[in-house]
Amino acid sequence: MIEYRSMQQTQEEPLHWDNHRTGLNLTLIFALVVAFLGIIGGILNPLFPIGVGVAIYSWLTNPKQYLIYRDSLVIIYGRPRVKVYPFEEMSNLELLTLPIGDRLRIRMANGRRLMLLTKDTETFRIKLDEALDAYHGGQWSAGQSEQTQPEAQSRPQIENGVHPDPTPETNTGESSTENDDVPY
Repeated sequence: MIEYRSMQQTQEEPLHWDNHRTGLNLTLIFALVVAFLGIIGGILNPLFPIGVGVAIYSWLTNPKQYLIYRDSLVIIYGRPRVKVYPFEEMSNLELLTLPIGDRLRIRMANGRRLMLLTKDTETFRIKLDEALDAYHGGQWSAGQSEQTQPEAQSRPQIENGVHPDPTPETNTGESSTENDDVPY
């Protein structure tokens, strides 16, 4: 579950931080231009509310900064939006190398994925991996968190590198059976 940090916790210095890859939010700029054109055409012009709505949406959904604390990852969007992702909810950390640039993908325990576009992706991944390892007491290895016993018992065992045939009973909760290396 995503929580907001209390004032006491925000006084703590982050272990590492990085900015979003692009400092310029083109969607916000274009939306403000559309809103301005709406004002020129008259306040009742439908371009004005559309431009303002897209500008607000862009401001609240495009990350500005990523902070790593000892127990969570904090993503700062446009004020006042800040999201906190506790380390206990993270299950996997992956570095995706794509033609359009490297991306860091975090899989959450609930199956959701979180894509990070930091300026220095490799350093951020190393620092986040170190923080996750320290949080889990050395149990976080190669970007994988430790499995709890009920989860480990419910998953099919892999013998000699061969996966058992997937059945609906063993795939409950999985996102798909397709290639999962697609960045989204």
